[in-house]
Amino acid sequence: MEFLDKFVIPQSFEHIQLLHYLATLVLFLFIPFISIVFGSTLLSLFFRKKGTAESDKSKLYYAKDLISMFTVNKSVGIVLGIIPILTLLLIYVQLLHSTGNISITYLFISFLLIIAALVFIYTYRYSMSFNLIFNSIQNFEPEDKAVSNDISRFSKASKNLSMKAGTYGIIILLLAVWFFLAGLDIALYPANVNTNNLIAELFSISVIARLLTFVAFAMALTGSTILFRFFFWEGGVKDIDDGYKNIVKKSSIKVTFYFSALIPIFLSVNLATFPKDTLSTSIFIYAGLVLFVLFICYNILYSMVRNEKSNLYGTLFILLIISLCLSLTKDQIAMNNATKLQALKLGDKYEVLMASLMGKTT
Repeated sequence: MEFLDKFVIPQSFEHIQLLHYLATLVLFLFIPFISIVFGSTLLSLFFRKKGTAESDKSKLYYAKDLISMFTVNKSVGIVLGIIPILTLLLIYVQLLHSTGNISITYLFISFLLIIAALVFIYTYRYSMSFNLIFNSIQNFEPEDKAVSNDISRFSKASKNLSMKAGTYGIIILLLAVWFFLAGLDIALYPANVNTNNLIAELFSISVIARLLTFVAFAMALTGSTILFRFFFWEGGVKDIDDGYKNIVKKSSIKVTFYFSALIPIFLSVNLATFPKDTLSTSIFIYAGLVLFVLFICYNILYSMVRNEKSNLYGTLFILLIISLCLSLTKDQIAMNNATKLQALKLGDKYEVLMASLMGKTT
């Protein structure tokens, strides 16, 4: 990734610290969005397959609503999905300049995979709408047989495109996140310049722990987002029947509860794999806060199960977002600790450069 070094601008130590804060803010935008896209796409594929097998229109409409509501539109995909990871890539190029760390390679691969994944997922999103249109006219028999054949042909093509695009999208997105998390993990070892086997690094315990933590957070956050969107935002979704509402509520509460329960396990394994020189009191404080907020979420979920009239969907959603952001902050503190020596070296180079420039101008 030597060509990315062209984007490096000499920075003072203070500016390098600002880059760490900027990286944290970028992660606050990117990770929640990509988590919800991942979770909603996976659940949409699940309910679409189930709805097709059971000929259940409610589940098919739910699958369509999941992918259309939470991917929003293509512009949002670019703003929250592509631009943040590109920004983060450039920040890490700056922070790890001259170390030869292979983290940049993983982040660049992830960037390319994210673009491909979002293309497939948005193709799935729009083709789902066409599928429902074709389903609504499947009993329509035009007088012209050629028109009837065209409708049948386009319907089959749309269904095949939809299923393939969704499946490819979720697989590529998982790979993109995997490479992304591997890049963040390897950045904790600034001196790591081993480029012999990129794939082997993906299966290290620390990277797998990060991936499992992401999946748990993504599914829990997606479940809470569904509850927030359907039953809280602007008074909830109107004009939905009780059967549909029951599917949404039961499935979302289950997904949120089960995956939230897994987060502390994966988070503990992830924390245990951090290099010793990256650990600090702040990391353990933030990890403790993550667990504390999750404990409150469990109590809210329990109250939802016990009391169907509970209206804490907004609170649950906000708390899970806070919990995720606390976890991301913990990771960035570890990154800051790992690159302190590197930051000092870059700061010294900046001072030398500025001194030489000042000398030339005087």
